[in-house]
Amino acid sequence: MQMDSGLGMTRREFLRASAAFAALPGLGALAGTGGARRRRWWKGNLHAHTFWSDGKAFPEEAIEWYRSRGWNFLGLSDHNVFQDDPDRWVGVIGDDEKDAKPEWAASRPHRYCYNVRRRYFDEYAKAFPSAVTRVAADGRIEARLSTFGELSARFNEPGRFLLVPDVEATRSVEYADGRYHQLHMNYVNVPELLPSFAAQGFRRTLKDKPLPEFLAEHARETAELARKHGCKPLFILNHPVWTWYDVGPEVLIDVPEVRFFEVCNGGSPYAPADGLPADGLDTDRFWDVVNAFRARRGQPLVYGVGTDDTHNYRGEKVNMCIPGNAWSLVRAESLDADSLMDAMERGDFVACEGLDVEDVVFDRSAGRLEVAVGPGNAPRTVRFIVSKRDFAETPVGRMTVRPARHSDVMRYQRDIRIYDAKIGVAAKTVEIPAGEAARVSYELADDDLYVRARVEEKGATVSTAHLHPKGLRCAWTQPYRAS
Repeated sequence: MQMDSGLGMTRREFLRASAAFAALPGLGALAGTGGARRRRWWKGNLHAHTFWSDGKAFPEEAIEWYRSRGWNFLGLSDHNVFQDDPDRWVGVIGDDEKDAKPEWAASRPHRYCYNVRRRYFDEYAKAFPSAVTRVAADGRIEARLSTFGELSARFNEPGRFLLVPDVEATRSVEYADGRYHQLHMNYVNVPELLPSFAAQGFRRTLKDKPLPEFLAEHARETAELARKHGCKPLFILNHPVWTWYDVGPEVLIDVPEVRFFEVCNGGSPYAPADGLPADGLDTDRFWDVVNAFRARRGQPLVYGVGTDDTHNYRGEKVNMCIPGNAWSLVRAESLDADSLMDAMERGDFVACEGLDVEDVVFDRSAGRLEVAVGPGNAPRTVRFIVSKRDFAETPVGRMTVRPARHSDVMRYQRDIRIYDAKIGVAAKTVEIPAGEAARVSYELADDDLYVRARVEEKGATVSTAHLHPKGLRCAWTQPYRAS
């Protein structure tokens, strides 16, 4: 007699499906606890670029890289453009020619759309013989860039792969004293360019705009556009420490509309300056400062996303912005955009840089976080990180820093605040020997505001850029607080 699993299939079918899923590269086990029995992990990247902006690949090439390697979802987040123009062409130039912008692009409201080098085009045409091309008046070959709709129809496969609408909204703010800050924000599952960007053009630099106000306005604009389309949006603050600590934690503390940021991104070429505080001002420290203040004020906590920020697919720059370095594992009921967005909104996902976890369970009533870790080739460490209720909000120190690469340029000068050591405390550390699996837990103490876990394993990552954990592969759970 065959027993029904409760999932609409026999037990034998269920076990076969579970084994097939577990065998997929980079994915964890099926969720089997709490109310998540019908959910599974989906692996994806929500930050990647193509020739629609400044990526070095045709969109088909970018999608196929991820799809063929077991990623389940992908967002092509090109700068200040949604891929909906059916008449976007790129010119093919010689490998030694200057990488100039085609004449027709000068009138478009975006910066990018460079010509494509011949070797890139040849690789693309060989892999995708159906590429649409034409011969321009000057005799050059031009290739048409496929739209989001065309790409979705070609690559989407139920239960296996999904292309998600995605845009990276890019702006800068310049202040009267000469300081210059870039802000990059991804908004996901909204198939249209934000009206303010469509109206203002690509590179409009704002003057003296307070950064919290800037972020809040764009988060609200994204929510309004999503309501128009009847979809569930995700608004992400990208790489706050790039280019040079452009967004401090103080900015995000004051913008509860922003719920997500990139705790792990494809990297930055800028080395930290000498004399930085001991906490390093990395994204882990940034995260805890923001959430300590938000938890105390009863505001929504910020969740951390892992992304590649892919630009280079052919080894152009081997240390940054290359595929396969970081991803998010999202536990959702099905592989559709609304389910993925719902799961991320409730914090049911893990940010990863070269390392997965098997399971994450938070018992809200007990205030207990459990993390299941599979056997690794090297020892693994699980750190349960909290912030204490009695932390001091007043900074314990301040310093002015500039990047070593731009030490004489005022525009990159930053005033850094150093916060209480009771923010971001490793309350419990568990060592797991190589080759062993383990389920470890931490229960919130009365003086803890929240808890999150970071799993570490010594070893090289795909990216070797600055502002990454050095010599470590990591996975970050989201922060949780008791009911």
